[in-house]
Amino acid sequence: MSDASRDVLAFWNSRAGLGQWAGSRDVIAKQLEMAAISTYVKDGMRILEVGCGNGITAIELARQFDVDIIAIDYAEEMITSAKQLAEGHDFKGRLTFQTGDVTALPEFQGAFDLIYTERVLINLPDWESQRSAIKGITDMLAPNGLYVMCENSQDGLDKTNSLRAMVQLPKMDPPWHNRYFRDSELAQFSEPKVTLEGINHYSSTYYFLSRVVNAALASKAGKEPEYDSEVNQLALSLPSMGDIGQGRIWLWRKNS
Repeated sequence: MSDASRDVLAFWNSRAGLGQWAGSRDVIAKQLEMAAISTYVKDGMRILEVGCGNGITAIELARQFDVDIIAIDYAEEMITSAKQLAEGHDFKGRLTFQTGDVTALPEFQGAFDLIYTERVLINLPDWESQRSAIKGITDMLAPNGLYVMCENSQDGLDKTNSLRAMVQLPKMDPPWHNRYFRDSELAQFSEPKVTLEGINHYSSTYYFLSRVVNAALASKAGKEPEYDSEVNQLALSLPSMGDIGQGRIWLWRKNS
């Protein structure tokens, strides 16, 4: 493991005890992610979550649906926290947590109907690593299975930054440990066993409201924008419009 990879692992282990804030301080963005991922889940599915963190999404899906979920993460502290958070829940489905690394995926008996990641592959250092991870994940899908790749887009962030510049707001950059996906790279990705079925721009309304409108209002008032502001919360009841959001879902279908 490289020094950079050790730093990323240490970072995520350090956040394991932060509950709903473990993956991000932006709880509304997390809610939107979970809601978007859940639209692809159906009763009876066998599901794998790669990079589950402290298990919040997997726990919620097992509460809502009669599914069999295996959730893995390479940060052992996250898995410990996930098992603790899962205690006492009344699940419709079955849920198992275990350690596992997206760059060296464990072997499982049988294929999966659905696999999802939630801001996991952006922790990999370069496009080659990300492309290899997509192939490794999609190889574990059953015929006609779906990989719900909920990750962040550099192109979406660039569009948000263009709007921020119009209202005199500074440019935003990805966190130090993230490399966002580029449209040009994904457009050239070719894997005969899978097809890019579509892209869900689920977060566009939210990022316009939160990173442009709310941020501009806060700037004029001379204060820092708050993640849970009333403006940001509007996105929970509005449809997503446009393609400026950095959060996207790429849908990869395993060919039957």
